[in-house]
Parts: sequence; C-alpha cells; structure tokens
Amino acid sequence: MHDELTFRSPRPDELHAFIDPLYLAFGDVASAEQVEAERGVMDFERFIGAFDGREWVATAGGYSMRLTVPGGEVATCGISNIGVRPDHRRQGLLRRMMDWLFEDAGRRGEPVAVLIASEAAIYQRFGFGQGSMASSFNFDPTSTTFRRPVDLGPGARIKLVDEAEALQVFAGIYDHVRRRTPGALDRIEARWRDWLLVDHEWMRRGEGVKFRALLEVDGEPRGFAIYRIQQGWSATGPSETLSVQEVIALDPDAEQALWQWLLSMDLVRTITGRRAPVPHPLQHMLLEPRRMALTVNDGLWLRILDLPSALEARGYVGAGSLVIDVTDERFEANAGPWELRVADGRAAVSRSDSAPDLELDIAALAAAYLGGFRFVALAAAGQVRECQASVLERADALFTPPRSPWNATPF
Repeated sequence: MHDELTFRSPRPDELHAFIDPLYLAFGDVASAEQVEAERGVMDFERFIGAFDGREWVATAGGYSMRLTVPGGEVATCGISNIGVRPDHRRQGLLRRMMDWLFEDAGRRGEPVAVLIASEAAIYQRFGFGQGSMASSFNFDPTSTTFRRPVDLGPGARIKLVDEAEALQVFAGIYDHVRRRTPGALDRIEARWRDWLLVDHEWMRRGEGVKFRALLEVDGEPRGFAIYRIQQGWSATGPSETLSVQEVIALDPDAEQALWQWLLSMDLVRTITGRRAPVPHPLQHMLLEPRRMALTVNDGLWLRILDLPSALEARGYVGAGSLVIDVTDERFEANAGPWELRVADGRAAVSRSDSAPDLELDIAALAAAYLGGFRFVALAAAGQVRECQASVLERADALFTPPRSPWNATPF
C-alpha cells in the first residue's frame, strides 16, 4: 500500500478534498463552510497527507504555537486534524504522518509538541504524556450559593458584545492570563475570528446560540465569558441549558463576578461546561461545590522532542541539581542520563556520567514538565523510579510551579 501512496502537503486549492478523510474518520461529512473555516488557521506547509493518485486517504497537521511553561513560553507544534479513512486504517499511515510532523517541528526549532487526544491510547504510543488536566461540570444553578458574593461597585457592568468588539478586546484579556498560566496556548487572530467568536449554525451541535459577554469596571475591560444557551421547556416551566465555553478574567473578583452573572441567568436550569481548569475556581466560590458534579479528565498531551532545549526553556523553583535517566524509544538523542543543574530558577542541562537520581520514560517527564503531575504521584503509579532517597520530594520542589497548568484553547 505504501508504494501506491504519495505523502505530501496539500495545495490551497485542495483543501476541501484534503479535509475529507478527517471527517470520514469521525463518521461525519463536513460542509463547505466548515472546511473554509480551516483555511485561516492553517499553514499548508505544516500539513501532510496520504494521496493515492486520485484522492486523499489520510490527513494530519501542525500549528505553529507558543506554549506557556513555568517561567516563560516555548515554541510548540500543535498537532491536530489527524484522520485516516476507515478503509485505510491499520496500514501505518498515522505513523508515517507523525514521523513527518515530529521532523518538521525539529526543523522549526520546536522542542515540544502538544495535542488534544480523541483517544489517548493512540498517542501514548508516540511518547506523549498527560501534560495537564481538564474538568467538566453539569449542575442546577438555582441550587447553588456563593460563599462570599463579590460586588465590584457602581462602575462595574457586564454587557453583551458582537464579534467585532469581542475581537478587539477579548484577545488582550486572554493573552494577559495566558502568559501566567502554564499549559496555555497563544491564539492568532484567525482562531479568534473564525472559530472562537463566530457562531455558524454548524458550530452549535445542539447547544444553542453563542453569546459574548464583556465585564468592564470604570470603563476598563476586566474579563469575558463566551457561552451558549439551548432553549428548553418542561412540565414545570423553563429549563434552558447554558453551556459555558470559557470564562477568562484578570483577577479573582472579576472572575467571580462573571460566574455570579452566569449562574443568575433567568430561565436557565442547567449550567454545563468543559475544558475548564483543575482545580476549578467555583470549587472555592460555592458553598456546596459537590453540586457542580465536577468531572476531571485528561487535558493537553505533551511530547518532548528535544529534551535539553525543553527543560532549559522553563523555569524552576529555587536551586538544586538532579540526574534523570530517561528512556525514549523514538528519539535516541533524548535517551540516557541527563543532569539538570538549577540556579536562580533557570536550568542548564547536560549529559551526565553520574548515578541517576530518578529513572523514567519520556512520557512521564512530559507529565511533570508543566507541573500538572508531581514526581511523587508518578512514582506511586509506577511511572518513575526513585534511585536515591528523598529525591522525589527534591524533584517536586524544583519542578512544581505556583499555578496548575490549564489549556482552554481547542485546536
């Protein structure tokens, strides 16, 4: 089969045919409008597919992104749009495309790659580790009470805005929060314009119309909420569902003010949300957090492609040294013992001949990279072996950032 296929990047005029295998892999057929929305965010040179001479049978792509890491940010390949037609599965096409994406990221100087997995088992085969968590919730807002209601004063107001105004203001608020949140990804204008703020019919998927709300205090933007409302009626009266897409604010009081407003919405009997942080701020804002029915799941999956560059790109807590012996079956250059020497919160990484403090594979290191999982927890799951006494606690002291990682950006 491989001899009959050509692996290449698509031309812009091939977009619609190129995308077909992706939607077929998920049992769907895309509308022309839906496919066109991809054009603005795609760099065609970063996409690869399998072409049999007549039609595309597999697709994959990468986005040039910036990933916030503890103490900074790093160039990242955001892998997405992966699909193999059902009649071409189990023929090694995914592996060929992933190899190409990894090599392309290396050429571009991107030491890590990230993705949001449809099925995590697929990507763990390629050395991805769970870099962050995400939460979802589903509850009746009429049964909840805030522990300490906030009042931002007479100068505060929340107003609904159109796409144009949201595009001018939301990106600045998001970017301010992104830069201090490990695991967050930057957003180019086309992603805001063509995906996050617009509301095409095909985007609704039964969740209703999209709304954009801006919080201002004395005329200054402090936060925003994007949500959908699905109309509903039951024997007991209105039963609308409000689906929270995201709530982003510059400070805790502004965030709570937005949540208070959302939970007080008339006619709404169910509040749902996904891609939310862990822990969730509402867990400490509400008197009865259990009523959120909060569910924790995997968030961002991360693959370390260039180990020394990735470890030197992030910050650390305090000072110290650590020798880690890493297993990486895919990239031999990452494998073996490395010394991490930290001073003033930054690290120098070099090869080491010393006895290791920790032994772990590249996926376990990816899980610890953003601070989402502590080495102690990874060791309890059998993913890390402590070679010297008390090293797990020392490693956690160096790696654990003040904020839990979270990615709110779908891609």
